[in-house]
Amino acid sequence: GEIIPRSVLFASFEGVHYLLCALGDGHLFNFVFDPTTGTLHDRKKISLGTQPMLLSTFRSKNATHVFAASDRPTVIYSSNKKLLYSNVNLKEVNHMCAFNSEGFPDSLAMATESALTLGTIDDIQKLHIRSVYLHEQPRRIAHHEASRTFGVCTVKAIHDPLSADDIEQSFLRLI
Repeated sequence: GEIIPRSVLFASFEGVHYLLCALGDGHLFNFVFDPTTGTLHDRKKISLGTQPMLLSTFRSKNATHVFAASDRPTVIYSSNKKLLYSNVNLKEVNHMCAFNSEGFPDSLAMATESALTLGTIDDIQKLHIRSVYLHEQPRRIAHHEASRTFGVCTVKAIHDPLSADDIEQSFLRLI
């Protein structure tokens, strides 16, 4: 069956305008929006979970971010004019809003079915980073210390020109 949009949001990151469209099955479409012509282009699709998500903007450290509240909550942000997705270390978030007080400056309030959590977005550490280009979206990572091996679960959307749909494939990569 058809999956309908559950949350739609216009957001600007680093001067690039995007239309984000979250579907009921946990997929997110993003399009680059040209405000002068009113057109959408560069369609991309990513799986951020399995349940409907709610998109909300917030500001942190003078930059706009988008929070995707769902069964796999994710923060969407931009670096070098490229959208990046960072998992939030909570199992499920139903709603999120910015929260700023003397005791909790520059924070977020996240609601689950049974709790309210206050937290902040950490800076990404730039020390000891080694890039491995997978050309796929990493979803989970595990480390086996004895063999000094990483296992990375990835997802890749492959465009099928016959049906004009994206087909999602999953992989386990050993690094």
